[in-house]
Amino acid sequence: MVGLFALAALVALAPAAVAQSIPGRIERLLMDPGLSGSRTGVVLLDPETGEAIAAVNADESLIPASNMKILTSGAALAVLGRDFRFRTELVHDPEAAGANGAQGRIVLRGSGDPALADPELLKSMKMTVEDLLDAWVEAIKKASPLGVGELVVDDRVFDRQFVHPTWPVQQLNRWYCAEVSGVNFHTNVLSIFTEPQGEGQPPRLTLEPAAPWLSVRNKARSVRTGNHTAWAARDLSTGAITLHGDIRWANDPVEVAMSDNAGFVGQLLADRLARAGLRPATVRSAEPDEDLTKGKVIHAVVTDLATVLQRCNVDSHNLYAEALIKRLGREVTGAPGSWSNGSAVLRMVLSQRLGARAGQTITVADGSGMSRENRVTPRMLASWLASLASDPALARPFFESLPEAGEEGTLKKRFRGKELRYEVRAKSGYLTGVSSLSGMVSDRTSGRSVVFSVITNDKPNRVSLAAVRDMEEQVVVLAQEWLERQAGAERPRQGG
Repeated sequence: MVGLFALAALVALAPAAVAQSIPGRIERLLMDPGLSGSRTGVVLLDPETGEAIAAVNADESLIPASNMKILTSGAALAVLGRDFRFRTELVHDPEAAGANGAQGRIVLRGSGDPALADPELLKSMKMTVEDLLDAWVEAIKKASPLGVGELVVDDRVFDRQFVHPTWPVQQLNRWYCAEVSGVNFHTNVLSIFTEPQGEGQPPRLTLEPAAPWLSVRNKARSVRTGNHTAWAARDLSTGAITLHGDIRWANDPVEVAMSDNAGFVGQLLADRLARAGLRPATVRSAEPDEDLTKGKVIHAVVTDLATVLQRCNVDSHNLYAEALIKRLGREVTGAPGSWSNGSAVLRMVLSQRLGARAGQTITVADGSGMSRENRVTPRMLASWLASLASDPALARPFFESLPEAGEEGTLKKRFRGKELRYEVRAKSGYLTGVSSLSGMVSDRTSGRSVVFSVITNDKPNRVSLAAVRDMEEQVVVLAQEWLERQAGAERPRQGG
């Protein structure tokens, strides 16, 4: 009888024993010589109780990289609501007079939708960017068959600070540093498709969206051997675009971030209208205080929040996160969304859900984590995840927006060689010297879960990124182990 009682006591104590051992095992992971010189914070929380399973350097203020998207997207879901829709409208006002006296106005009214004409989403709908432009032209032709006095692009839902001042200047050409506008289009990048010609000859170029007025300087050359090294640059002062490199095959497009996207989409639509015999007399952006509320909506493109969260978190698309943080500012203040008011709203939401200290200790520069000025602690990030996991209205839509480990998005190639017996959904992050991984391990059978946050800063060049990522994944395996022991302890025992 004594033996049975002793065995039962050991089983009951097992979860606590494992919890006590996990911090030590994490500390040993971080002491690996292969990680020396790095600064890492780790937190594992039980969202059901709020208790820390492990907390190592939990209150270190660290650069989160793309783990910033966890905060931005979660706050957007909490503030905007799961039923929120971005809506881009074409509005026809037949009574309005254009600047030159021409009658009739078309307004393209933006909502900050980052998904408008996103080529990946269009592909999934078996559409092209030209199909969307054609739909707009047809709607305008039906509403105003005799022509258009003026075309106005209304991007005032957001401010006109398109580029964050702390983003790296040398990377502003790249898709992941694309400008953020109240009217985003084609993820605010120009796609340059290349087709090699004879050896040493310039490749043939095709632009998407097709923009006949744009001139791309072609300094690339066609080659039959060697590497395919195509790349493009946009002069930040003149806007001139140049294609460089060796073109060996027709490959995925070279992408270059565009400037003044509202102006660009206005030119695109005006060009397509001109081809249809409806050339607008004038094309312009909305004036800051101009009243453009009159008229009838003749076409609308609607994007649900779930789609935006998916692209933001599964694909780690920066434009989507930046549109969300600016939309937060717009929604709460009523002023044009900006990094300033969006950051203030994010801090407010954190304070409301986690306590005043959370809003005071975080530094919010942008929404995507591209800025190196962002600062969070692993404890706060894990607490945020626990808060979302415990909210019946937010848990499912939020965690379904995170990629599943080893299956999709930025985690598709992660956790190779690791045996995952539970569902792991997480967000990774990377900047030079920075790596992060935060998310949740879930036991669908028992309903129990563990949230985790692992953030590494100051990684020396001699420390491989692979070593840091392996450490992150081992922490997740330890979280899984805790869940397994927890499930074992809770399993009904039989005996006489």
